[in-house]
Amino acid sequence: MNKVLKAVAGAMCAMTVLFTGVTVFAAEDKKTPAGTAYKDIGSSIEKWTVEHPEEYVSFVTAVFDKEQILYEGAFGQTDRENNVACKADSVFEWGSVSKLTVWVSAMQLYEQGRLDLNADVRTYLPQGFFSNLKYDDPITMINLMNHDAGWGEGTWNLQVDNAAGVVPLGEALKATEPPQIYRPGEVCSYSNWGAALAGYVVECITGQSYADYVRQNIFEPLGMEQTSILPDHSDNAWVQEKRKELYSYTNYGNGWNNNGRQLLYINLYPAGAVTGTIGDMAKFAQSFVRDDHPLFAKKETLDLLLSPSSYLGDTGIPNSFHGLWQDTFENCNLLGHDGGTNCCSSYLKFDKDTGLGAVFMTSSGGREGVIRTVFGNPSAADVKSFAGTVSKPGSLAGYYAGCRSIRKGFYKAYGLISLLPISYKGDNTYDAMGMATIRQLSDNVCELEQGGTYPAYVYKTSDGTEIFTLGSQSFAKDNTILPSIVLLVIYAAMTFASVFMVLGKIISLIARKLEGYKGLLLITLSQVIRPAVIVPLFVLLTSYQTLYGLTRAQGYTVFGIEAFCLVVFAATLISSVIGLISKSEDKGPAWKYIMSILGNGLSVVLILMLDLVNIRGI
Repeated sequence: MNKVLKAVAGAMCAMTVLFTGVTVFAAEDKKTPAGTAYKDIGSSIEKWTVEHPEEYVSFVTAVFDKEQILYEGAFGQTDRENNVACKADSVFEWGSVSKLTVWVSAMQLYEQGRLDLNADVRTYLPQGFFSNLKYDDPITMINLMNHDAGWGEGTWNLQVDNAAGVVPLGEALKATEPPQIYRPGEVCSYSNWGAALAGYVVECITGQSYADYVRQNIFEPLGMEQTSILPDHSDNAWVQEKRKELYSYTNYGNGWNNNGRQLLYINLYPAGAVTGTIGDMAKFAQSFVRDDHPLFAKKETLDLLLSPSSYLGDTGIPNSFHGLWQDTFENCNLLGHDGGTNCCSSYLKFDKDTGLGAVFMTSSGGREGVIRTVFGNPSAADVKSFAGTVSKPGSLAGYYAGCRSIRKGFYKAYGLISLLPISYKGDNTYDAMGMATIRQLSDNVCELEQGGTYPAYVYKTSDGTEIFTLGSQSFAKDNTILPSIVLLVIYAAMTFASVFMVLGKIISLIARKLEGYKGLLLITLSQVIRPAVIVPLFVLLTSYQTLYGLTRAQGYTVFGIEAFCLVVFAATLISSVIGLISKSEDKGPAWKYIMSILGNGLSVVLILMLDLVNIRGI
C-alpha cells in the first residue's frame, strides 16, 4: 500500500514539474561540483522532488552560470488546501538575502567616491543620531558589513503585523536602537539593525529613499520587474497582490501544518523585506559572476566586494566578504547569503571562480535536496593546519549566551533562548548541548562538527569577555546566566504563592472572616502586582516569535512598571517591619508580617540582583 501511495505522490509531483513553470536551458558539457552534467541539472532536481514529496510543500529554484540561467523550476503548492500550484511567477520573501542589496548599494557609492568604507558613518548620518552607544570608537561601513559594530539585538521591534505601523526608515532606526555592548571591531554579532542602518546611510548620501535608490540602481538595470522592496510591497502592485497567494507551512514531525499567510511588515526593511519571483532573484545573483559586472562601472569594485573583509581571529580563514558569507563544499567555496522570515526561507550562493550558482526560496522545505544536487556535500574549512598547543585543557567549558541576545538588565535571562552550554569530555573535546562536538586544536582555534565541520575561534575582548565565534554568530561566556534563571524561578514561585494568598483573602472577605491589620491594603497590593514584574518577561519571549521583541519605548514602559512595583515592594517591607514592631496595637498574627517581610524583602533583592535598574539593558 505504501508503495502505491508513493507512486501516486511521485506521479503528482511529476505532473507539477510539467505544469508549474519548469524551464531548462541548453548548456555546455560541464559538470557541477556534485558531478551532475549541466544539461542534467533540471532532471536531477526533478528526480529529487519526485522521490521526496514529503520534504516540501512549495519551493522555487534556479541554477545559473556567467552566461545564462541553466535551469528554473517551481514545485508543489503555495496553498495546499486549495490546490494552488507553485509557479515560476509565484513570489516568495528573500529575508536576509535582501541585505546583499545594501552591500551592493554601498559599493556603488564607494565606486563613485561618495562613500568612504573606512570613515565613521556618523559622517553621513544626522548629527546626534545615536543615543545608546557605549564606545566613542568610529563605526565604519566595513563594521556594518562585517556585523561587528558592537550591537546586541533582542529588544527591538523588527516587524509589525499591520501595514499602518510602518514608519520611515530613519524613524524606525531611532525608535529601535539597541544598546552597544561590544567595542566596534571586536565581536562579530549578526545585526539586522546594523544592516538597516547601512541602508539609511545610503539614503543620507543620495537624498532619496533606500527603496527608490535600489529600484533605480539595481532592479531596473537588471530588469527585475517582479520584485518589491518596501515592507508592504506598495512599490510593486503586482507583487503586492501575488504575495496573498503564498502560505507558510511547518512540519514538527506530524506532517505539514498551514500557518497562514504570515503577512508581517519589516520596518527595518533593508535588512530583509525584498519579495519577488525566482527569475528576478536569479538575475540579481548572476550579476555577481557576470563578466560585464552590470551593477558596477569597474570590475575592480566587484572584486573588492567579493574579497575578504574580516578573518576568523588570526587564522587567515576568511569570515566576512563585505557582507557576504562563505560556505565550503567538497569541490568549491560558495559566497552569498541565507535568509529567513516568518513565512519563507531563501538561499543565494555562487562560486566566484567558475560562475556557477543557485538561488532557492521556499515556504516549507526542500532546500537541502537542491543544494546537494548541485553542489554536493558540505566540507570542512582547513582548520587543522592551525592546530597547536592547548595550554589549558577544559578551559572552554562553561555557559555561553548568543551575543545577539540581551546582555544587560532584568531580561538578561532571556539569553536562555540562545544558551550554549559547553562541557568538557576530555582529550580537548567538548560537547555543545548534545547537538554538536567541538574539538579544540589550539588555545584559540576550534572546529565544530554538526552535520558538517566548521571553523571556530575563542578569544577575549578588551574588557575580558570570553567569546566563542562561529561565522556570523558569536557567543559570550557568562556563568551568571543559570544563577539568573534560578533567581527568576524563585521569584516565579513567590508570584504563584502571592496569587493563592490573594485568593485566600478574597474567599475570607466573601465569608466575612477577613481580619483587618496594619498594612493590610499595602501587603495585598504587593501580592496583586507581583506578577507584573515577571509577566513582561514571558510576553517578550512570546512576542519574539513574531515581532522580535519590544521597541525601545516599550522597554522603557516596562521598566517604569517594574520600577513602580519595586517601590511598592520596598514600601510594603517597611510597613510590615513597623507593623511587627508595633504588634501590641494590632489584632493580626505576627506570621503575616513575617511572611510579608520575607516575601517583599526577597522580591526587592531579587529584582536588584537581576539589574532591573540598569535601563541601558532594556
